[in-house]
Parts: sequence; C-alpha cells; structure tokens
Amino acid sequence: MATTLPYRGVIEGFYGPMWSHEERMHLVRHLRGWNMNLYIYAPKDDPFHRFRWDAPYPPAEMARFAELAGEAQRQGVQFAYAISPGNSFDPENQTHRQLLLEKLGAFIELDCTFFPILYDDLKVHFPADGEEGIRHAEKQASLMNELAAAITARCPQARFLFCPTHYATAEKTPYLCRLHELLDPRIDTIVTGVDPDCGGICPRTFSDAGARRYFEHFGRRPFLWDNFNVCDWALNVLHWTPYSGRGAHLDELCSGIVLNPQNVYPFNLPIFGGLGDYFADPESYDPETSFRRQITGLMGEEGASFGLTLGKWFTAEWADHLSSEENLPTLDEAALAIPAQRDALLAALRDTFTPLLDFGERFQMASMDPQISARLNAFATILQWHAFNMVELCTAVQGTPAPPSEALAELAKNLDTLEKYYYRLPASLIDYTKRLLRGLANA
Repeated sequence: MATTLPYRGVIEGFYGPMWSHEERMHLVRHLRGWNMNLYIYAPKDDPFHRFRWDAPYPPAEMARFAELAGEAQRQGVQFAYAISPGNSFDPENQTHRQLLLEKLGAFIELDCTFFPILYDDLKVHFPADGEEGIRHAEKQASLMNELAAAITARCPQARFLFCPTHYATAEKTPYLCRLHELLDPRIDTIVTGVDPDCGGICPRTFSDAGARRYFEHFGRRPFLWDNFNVCDWALNVLHWTPYSGRGAHLDELCSGIVLNPQNVYPFNLPIFGGLGDYFADPESYDPETSFRRQITGLMGEEGASFGLTLGKWFTAEWADHLSSEENLPTLDEAALAIPAQRDALLAALRDTFTPLLDFGERFQMASMDPQISARLNAFATILQWHAFNMVELCTAVQGTPAPPSEALAELAKNLDTLEKYYYRLPASLIDYTKRLLRGLANA
C-alpha cells in the first residue's frame, strides 16, 4: 500500500438509526480489504454516547462491544469508542471527571488505544470570535489534556482525537487558535472542511492546499471527518456518488481520514471500496474507474449498468455536494414564456427521460444478489415513475400555444406523492421539477 496515513477508516457518526452489531462486525472484517485500519463508534443518537455519557452501558451492550473489539484485534485493525459529553459535562466537577474516566476505562479494558472526544453540535453554541470563544477553548483544552494524562497512565500507547465545537473551517479564529495552542501534542483535531467557499460540513472538495493551510494556521495536521455521502436520519435516500474531490496528497498532509457515511449500511459498500482505492494510491486514484469496479463487484456484470445509472441520478447531494440536476438541460423559468425555447427544453427533457421509462422493470429482471436487488428496487422504481411523469408532461405541453393546466396539475400531484410519501427521489430533481412547473404555469 502506497499511503502512510496513520488513521484510515470509517466513523459511525451520523444522526438517526444506527447500524446493527452484525453490520459493525462485517465492517471490521473488511476494513483491511479496503486499505483501512480504523472503525470509530460515535452514533449521535446513542444516548450512552452523548446525553448519558455518565452512565455505564448495559451488560449486553458491553458484551457486544467486547466481541467487536476482539474481532478488530484479530483482523489487525483498531476499534475506537468515541464519547460526546459536552452538553452537560462540567469540567470543574470532580465527580463528572471521574465518571468520564470510568466510562472510558471500560474500553481501556477492551484494549482500545485510540480515544476520540467529541465537542461538536452542542445544544448551547458559542461564537468562535472574542473572549467567550477563548474561554471555551481553554476549558476544553484543559479537560482534554487531563484526560490524556490520566488515560496514558493506564494505557501508555494511547493516542487521542478531539472534535472542536467549531469544526468546519481552517480559519484562524480566536477559539481555534487558542485551542490548538494549548492542546497536548498527542491530541489530533478533527475538521470537516478546509476550503473557502466550498461548504464546511459536507464540502465538495477537501484540497491539498486547504490541508496545508490548516497546518500553517494551527501547527497540526488536520484529521478529516469526511461527510462525503452522509444523509442523517434518512433511510430512503441513496447517495451513490464516486468518492471524489479529495486532494492527491492528503495521505501526507492529514493525520487521519474517516468517512462518516449514510445510515443504511449496505448502501455504503461501493463508497467504502472507492475510499479504499483512494487510500491505496491517492495520486493515481480515478473516481469513475473505481466506482465502476466497486459497483460491478457488488451487483455483478449484469447489474452493474443499473448501479451506474442509479449512481448518476442518486448523487451525494446533501449540503454542498453534487446535484442530480447536472443530468438535465439548463432551466430558465423566464424563457419558458417563449414557445420555441419552451419546446426545445421539453424535447431535451423527453430525450433524457425516455430511456428510463422501463428502467425499474429491467432492473427487476437483472441477475444480481437478491439482497442488493431488494434494497435498490425502490430507487429503480421511483426513477422510472418520475421519468414516466416527465415524459407525459413533455408530450402534453410541447407544441401547444399555452401549457394545459390539467397536465401541470397532474405532474404536481404526482410530484407531491413522490415527495410526501416516498422521498426517495433526489431533492434536486424535485426542486427542478417544481421550478419547471412554476415556469410553465407563468408562461
């Protein structure tokens, strides 16, 4: 493997339904095959991870953690338990400190050596500028340094990871500057985005230049919490964009990269494989080639073309990511009042969607793993349904002096059903269709 990146892996750090124990076991058994070495447990809606940070896990849950940690050791990868105490933890309360150490002590007993402490997404926020930000930085650094000292006394090889409350920027704010100034050198710091004007939480790019800037500003290599294909809470959304937009030298510039993926575990498998290809050789990594290979491995030769089509339409479009609208002709609502331009747009839309009129039916007939087919069938069906609705609209409106209100009303009704009851259709397609309807209605 070409990369020397110390920490490469997956963080289960999303909001909403968590993965099952069996899925986590599958993950740790396959990490090395994906050129990864780390799984971090950090689901936001596990109360014992976050709001009940001071309470021990029930015995049955600790038994599952023990099995997971043991399997990780057998596979030669790391299991890390992250804790997020910031909403109610009082750094000056000695009882709180002792409870936190006891909670983490249970994982030291499982031979964990990597300890992420997360202070992101607090219920009570504070500005990064000014004296208040500096005070919070000093309290958080003091806590982390004392935790690091106490844990290292029991686990000399321990390393630490901290997620600041302001975690989505490389800007030199008073909070981040003071925090990095005070933190123990053994403590790496999480960031989700470093490039200006690219979005901070789910950025489309995480560049080499941005990573260098982070180091220049704070004296530490960034640890990337990568929200590339996350879609918090959503069980009926497919984010299947090839892993892309990351610098070719992040393995040299970052201290670690972990992917925070989507809730439905099997949907992540091609993205895990793509990330593994990136880790293997970031400089020569080709997103499209990798994605095709991963989709073929998951769905087989016959199913691969359907998977690639789904990847084209069901993009990782949350926040600042890609948009499925890139597959469609440019929409200018005002131009729809001009019959010739309206007809040209409708013709282009019809040409785009006609090949999808039987997509769901062909998908159901394709030979592939039935477990994968059953999970993806809803997306294939919903894409065909939308294609049918769009072709019907184009046929009814094209060539008419004024768009018939009945056709517009029918599409609006169908779109409402897709959005209200299914919402598996990408949000950008819904938005595009609404703008199309609005423009046609005003034509």
